[in-house]
Amino acid sequence: MVKQLEAVFEHGVLRPLEPLSLTENQRVLVTVKDIQVPEQVPEVTSERKAELEWLDVHGGEYRGQWVALQGDALISHGPKAQAVLDEAHSKGVQRPLLVSVPEDFGLPSIGWF
Repeated sequence: MVKQLEAVFEHGVLRPLEPLSLTENQRVLVTVKDIQVPEQVPEVTSERKAELEWLDVHGGEYRGQWVALQGDALISHGPKAQAVLDEAHSKGVQRPLLVSVPEDFGLPSIGWF
């Protein structure tokens, strides 16, 4: 398989900007090429603030699922990342925030002593 994709280097980790269909521990050859990002593009953290706020409020409703978000709108959701992404693309959203909501999302992380 040969696939070209965009990634970002954050905190010492190269993170793809879209999901990859790789098996656990699969080895791949990576070629790194710098690209220039136009200055008018907002930082990822501020660009996705609405999506993160949506997740805080609604994430618990979608435990164990993938969600595709654009701003404060849920575009698609389901158990398979690729199907969720494909549906978002079919709705005209080319770069949704795609998130796997953990089963324990929103549950308390401490117990009684």
